Amino acid sequence: MRNPVHRDLLMFGFYTGMRRGEIMPLRWERVNVEAGLFRVEETKTGEPLELPVTRQLAAILARRRAHGEAMPANLCAWVFPSPSSASGHVEELQSLYARIERAGGARFWFHALRNCFITVAERELMLPRSLTKRLVNHARPGDVTEGYAADWTVGQLREPAQRIADRIDVLMNADAPADQAAA
Repeated sequence: MRNPVHRDLLMFGFYTGMRRGEIMPLRWERVNVEAGLFRVEETKTGEPLELPVTRQLAAILARRRAHGEAMPANLCAWVFPSPSSASGHVEELQSLYARIERAGGARFWFHALRNCFITVAERELMLPRSLTKRLVNHARPGDVTEGYAADWTVGQLREPAQRIADRIDVLMNADAPADQAAA
């Protein structure tokens, strides 16, 4: 991936399972690396989403912060800025999908990152579905039991989110040569 903003945006999606439309407009004012959390106000479900920052996300955010310092003032507010978009943040990645598909040898779409995250959480790590739903901001059903069972705090999400991100790293590097996996 030639554009580091696009690469980091895709990896952010992979490590969080968030929707594309929730990541692209992420603003720095909603990120608190010191407290280890970030907040998304505009979500598909209408419920604000507050999530922990894993080590992997902290590395992405550090790269974006360093890159953002060189950006024009009108783009500095965005974690994933784009000088070519009307909004100032990345708005589109679909033009990259065919190239990703050729490189990976399989069909690609952004939502697949979300599917992978959920699969790692529930099938690889056997985490509770209510926890996974909270991490990816799935709409809660009208079931009373599910409603209160899904009220996870950011503190309670921190360790499972890190376990998922670490497992994603292991799976991504499983077929890589030893020297490449260590990089």
